[in-house]
Amino acid sequence: MASATMHLVKKGELITRLRDELQKLMKNTEDDKSLESLKRMTKTLGEEDKMDADWEHFTIHFDKAHNDFFVALKEKHSTLTPNELKLCAYLRMNLSTKEMAQLMNISVRGVEISRYRLRKKLQIPTEINLFTYLLDFSR
Repeated sequence: MASATMHLVKKGELITRLRDELQKLMKNTEDDKSLESLKRMTKTLGEEDKMDADWEHFTIHFDKAHNDFFVALKEKHSTLTPNELKLCAYLRMNLSTKEMAQLMNISVRGVEISRYRLRKKLQIPTEINLFTYLLDFSR
């Protein structure tokens, strides 16, 4: 599972680099046909339908490997959003903030803010580490 997650991180990094390069080309292109093609390519790279399917596949395997982690988490904290559940899984896997940002397609600062909001939502005291809380989490 860790290998599959790291593959997704690397894939996300590649897509981000490609998108950045296409955006640079778009700024320097004056030809309307070329510009339109570059815009279509950028849009295609931004589509997340495949990522959603990957996430569903990931949750099934993650639950099997982690004793129904998502089931237990949803039981105790029913108001968690899908993105918060993703964050919980990535935290439990002890991924770095940069890796989580890549997987979630947000900035590093966005991950930090999400972690802060998650801690508040789960009502975890400041003396308890979020990673430890999620690692020890069970029904």
